[in-house]
Amino acid sequence: MAGGVDQNDAPGNIGALLRRTRQDPALRREADMMGFYVAVALLAALVAGSDRAPHTQLEVVGIVWGTTVGLALAHWFAMILSTRVVHDPDLHHTPVEMLSSQLVMAVGVAVGATLVVAVLPADLERLGARVTAALFIAGLVGFELRASGQPRSRSLVYGLLALTIGIAIAAFKWVLSK
Repeated sequence: MAGGVDQNDAPGNIGALLRRTRQDPALRREADMMGFYVAVALLAALVAGSDRAPHTQLEVVGIVWGTTVGLALAHWFAMILSTRVVHDPDLHHTPVEMLSSQLVMAVGVAVGATLVVAVLPADLERLGARVTAALFIAGLVGFELRASGQPRSRSLVYGLLALTIGIAIAAFKWVLSK
């Protein structure tokens, strides 16, 4: 350990970043909030427009990455500005730590949705990306409830409730587009 920093925790070590984010409650909350935020925003972005309108796979992937990672970067920029104008003595993380924890979730949502878009036919790409966002929300709800000590049954019920709402939003738009 040099200067209080373990070499395994060096910037760029993704494993260390993930461990730190999961172990530090403030970073974990930031990451989870961003995960929920970008998944909900992705649902909303893909509800706008028509599923049946001609589009390329690249256009859908552009919406996915622009919404998720673009939103995380915009949020980080706003956070930087706010920390410069309002001093918070309780803020114990650098802007890079905050950005890193948030980008992990945003990229996770984007990668998952991109993989789904890549394998689906054109008329199902937008629906598939919305369903992926809904699954991400549900999975994160269930995971965090279990991690906080909630019973498996409660975690499952809340995860399924979140999934039902997300899938209803995703499917409702698809049905309306027919």
